[in-house]
Amino acid sequence: MHRLRPLACSSVLVLAGGMLGAEPLHLQRGVNGDLWNNWGSIASLQADAEALAVFPDWRRNVTPQMFRALDDQGFDFIRLPIDPGPALAYGPGAEQDRLIEGMHTAAQLALDAGLKVIVDLHPLPRGDEVGGMESILGSHFPDYVALVGRIAARLSDLPSERTALELLNEPSFDCDGVYAGVPPKWPGMQVQLHASARNSAPKLTLILTGACWGQAAALASLDPSLIPDDNVLWTFHSYAPFTFTHQGAGWIDAPVKYIVGLPYPPSLVTPDTARKLTEVATERMTAEVGYGDSETILKEIEAYGDTPSSAVSDEIAVAVTWADQHGIPRDRILLGEFGALHTVDGVTQPPEWYHAFLSDKRRAAEEAGFGWAVLSWSGDMGVAMPDDPDRRLSPDTCRALGLPCGN
Repeated sequence: MHRLRPLACSSVLVLAGGMLGAEPLHLQRGVNGDLWNNWGSIASLQADAEALAVFPDWRRNVTPQMFRALDDQGFDFIRLPIDPGPALAYGPGAEQDRLIEGMHTAAQLALDAGLKVIVDLHPLPRGDEVGGMESILGSHFPDYVALVGRIAARLSDLPSERTALELLNEPSFDCDGVYAGVPPKWPGMQVQLHASARNSAPKLTLILTGACWGQAAALASLDPSLIPDDNVLWTFHSYAPFTFTHQGAGWIDAPVKYIVGLPYPPSLVTPDTARKLTEVATERMTAEVGYGDSETILKEIEAYGDTPSSAVSDEIAVAVTWADQHGIPRDRILLGEFGALHTVDGVTQPPEWYHAFLSDKRRAAEEAGFGWAVLSWSGDMGVAMPDDPDRRLSPDTCRALGLPCGN
């Protein structure tokens, strides 16, 4: 079991803007859970009586022993991604209440295993469909604000020293507000989300983020004084160097989606390596789209090879500077996601590359004083051994993450 930090003071002043004097839960070493088993549209999920019968549906594949194994191996928390889209699409009523109850049940499973838990509201891009990220950030934002308040209210009976609610994962807009000087939309929207959750759950730790997919630069563009609440954590995600962490990912743009076999660290890329990897990537691209842009692929690989060793920690340094400038204690900053795709089309890269990356990113976060959550628990980006019934980590992966199970 893991020790909990006490509140900073015995009395807590509750204001309209939040809680002054409260201390958020302390998170150190975590893992991101699964999101969906069935990745269908919301309409198809609602049309299938079984699809949402258990919510979130990953509960069908996760056992209490799996959660206990995480605690045994040295993780102190799990970030549980839960898509709020179906609940938003249903609207207030019995079906929405049932899905919110499923969120509560999922959190309780982790708590019962001795873990702290983040309920991460993690919508998907779904185009025009109500409940997707686009609708949440658009015309249905007022409905989402109300939904967040209802979710927070239901979670409010969970132990506040072990539970947190993340209001929205990776808001996928407002990059111009971060990088181009355009008046940003997200800060004011996040104020509304925070108020809705805080009014419903006065003691629950809330997790806040920047726009533009939760990048460190987006976090650094925020004015934290807009939300005068001590019982919050601030989060960002870091997948740098991106060409390594997302090589071969089918959901990424060319040419990275066609590149496989890139080593880590980047200094391992030699001219001969670049040539061979370009040939493979060009063949992969040709097989999919009918032609191969070898010139662009080679430039991407060579640029990766020239990546300085500091790239793995540069985004963490951005968050450090922001926190220090605003007097935010470092332990209230969370690297909420980092990881790498290590298996593509059933082929797994040499594990030493993956482990070296995990170790470097994890060490950088810890040296900064940040908690972290690796992505993900299972699958092609997962830290768990694929054939282990309890989803345990290998000793080498444990060592890369600095966990006691590596001793």
